[in-house]
Amino acid sequence: MHTSSTSLAQTESSSVAPATVEAEPEPAAEEGWGEEDSAAGWGDLSDLAEEEAPVFEARFYGYIDSYFEQVADTPAGVGANGETLYESNPYEFDVLNLHAMVQGTIYGKYRFFLNLAAPGSGGVTGDEPIAVRNAWVEAPILDNLLLVRAGKTYRRFGLYNEILDAVPTFIGIEPPELFDKDHLMLTRTTNLMLHGTHAFSNGYALRYSVATGNDERAAGSFPVGADLRLAGGGLFTLGTSFYWTGGDATPSRDVGDGSPRGGVVNWMDRDRYVVFGGYGQIQYSGVILQAAYWQANHDARRNPDSTLALADGDLNQRQLDRFFVNGDPMQGVQGVAEYAVQTFYARGGYEIATESGFTFIPYGQVDFYKNPETVAEKDLGGDAEAGITDDGQFWKVTAGAVVRPVPQVAFKVDGSAHIQKYNGETVIYPEIRLSLSYLWELGR
Repeated sequence: MHTSSTSLAQTESSSVAPATVEAEPEPAAEEGWGEEDSAAGWGDLSDLAEEEAPVFEARFYGYIDSYFEQVADTPAGVGANGETLYESNPYEFDVLNLHAMVQGTIYGKYRFFLNLAAPGSGGVTGDEPIAVRNAWVEAPILDNLLLVRAGKTYRRFGLYNEILDAVPTFIGIEPPELFDKDHLMLTRTTNLMLHGTHAFSNGYALRYSVATGNDERAAGSFPVGADLRLAGGGLFTLGTSFYWTGGDATPSRDVGDGSPRGGVVNWMDRDRYVVFGGYGQIQYSGVILQAAYWQANHDARRNPDSTLALADGDLNQRQLDRFFVNGDPMQGVQGVAEYAVQTFYARGGYEIATESGFTFIPYGQVDFYKNPETVAEKDLGGDAEAGITDDGQFWKVTAGAVVRPVPQVAFKVDGSAHIQKYNGETVIYPEIRLSLSYLWELGR
């Protein structure tokens, strides 16, 4: 990241006691885009760890993200003459993200973190309750080489999973499709993580983690997730992440309860899946480039009753043929479901900074997502994107900009074009989004 003189973040060469250097940013820890400014900043207490640290030290901080979105008319059916029918979409105001966080240390060594969130709390009738997004404690086993974290924590996975609760600090408004709540390939959180960092003399660092938890596991299963990345002196990050259910996994939601919270779709009896992929990031002189590819291979079995409930939704012929014998719900459900979910994204931006602290960051991105098993209706467990297409996939091209009058305030505006197959033709529909977000902190 190109860091201005007023940046909240310090560099990793800051004078910090080795035993307390944080290898990775916590949620809302970064003022910037990448993984390299993780030694200090929002939520990281490395600058509070002194030789004679107080018994307790903590920060209370968070952010508010006010959001507007307007989606153009989208495909909604096929007319009597074979023409594509469209439906209009109302514009949406929301407080898309609202977080209050506490992070601290005990004797500058033992760490704790609490993240309370109320996403979607800007509505009149559909306010979300406050929920515990993260709650964990952490202790070093072997200095920075090995630490143990337990509770409810974001897993290390790619560039974005841990920083998605820091909307003001990275380019883009929407997350990569991998972390969109309608497209999750696996759960974002887990319960037990071993992680560490090995720093080399040339400024490079090898960061690693292994995690397990409740996830979506059935009795007797042991899910395992891992992440390995090489960070090169603030210039690049190159890594790979992996997840395996370690046996059977079960749905987090039933048909009719909304999109799944993990990788198992609502109409399955059980699923065994593996997620793998890689990612990279380059930062130099204000330029940032990011790219990642992920694939999830599923070996699942559909639940007959839950799958039959999909017939009440708006299924196309491809989906009918996929779910039912001879495409007819009356003839029964096809029980075996072996399929792959794939996604790719590439993002780029350039930070233009002034001495006063004002920054302007134009950016662009391309997303691809393919899931042959999903359906259209979100209530049933679908996504209203890939699920409405002829082939279960779509592309999304986005361009936008971030304006920061001060590092703690970010105004973002961007527009996207969805490109997909529908009713035998290529359909493109646009959408526009605005986001105004504030970082805040008390008692410092």
